[in-house]
Amino acid sequence: MKTIQLNNEVLQNLYGDCEESKTEVFTEFLSGYTDLKQNLFSAYESGNLDSMKSLLHYHGPSFMYIGVPEVSDFFKKLEVECSKIRDRYSISADFFRLLQMVDDTHLQVYNQIMYYKKAC
Repeated sequence: MKTIQLNNEVLQNLYGDCEESKTEVFTEFLSGYTDLKQNLFSAYESGNLDSMKSLLHYHGPSFMYIGVPEVSDFFKKLEVECSKIRDRYSISADFFRLLQMVDDTHLQVYNQIMYYKKAC
């Protein structure tokens, strides 16, 4: 699997040179990370595909704002898959891949925040 990297072009288009805005969005992502993972996993474990679809729809676009459009796209892909299946087992591999992508994104965002703190 490809390593998750923050897309600097996307971030530049969104925030320009405003590191404060970018840091605020990154910090918000980090603070909601545990809840995001817990909510996704709970929906998956319950087998409630409507809940899963709703969570994917709600959280997916936020990954654009932290500069990882490929993760946002994967959320959308999984959301569409949830509309076509009857049980969670059909999406197991993609679901756990998504969780790994979320973890990798968390690490990248955390590292970027630490870099900003050292630079200031």
